[in-house]
Amino acid sequence: MTDNRPRRRLAEEADIVFTATVRAERLRFEDVPETSVEFRGEPGEESGDGSRRDNLPDQVRKGEVYRNVRVEYVIAAKLLGNPREET
Repeated sequence: MTDNRPRRRLAEEADIVFTATVRAERLRFEDVPETSVEFRGEPGEESGDGSRRDNLPDQVRKGEVYRNVRVEYVIAAKLLGNPREET
């Protein structure tokens, strides 16, 4: 099991939290996926993303079959600074 989800404090205090859980009895990749998450914006943010994986390595291999897979993925972002005042 690999767990590199954002720190608990960030997830609890975040302004935006997205969580998804995927389960599969059998999973095979035709190609090794390339993934990335990028945070941008004003007034700035504290952010993090990561997953907890059961029976699925961080680096999957093309054509290999993985069984009884579970992945919980979390994205969390907390805005920093003062919010803009409405006029």
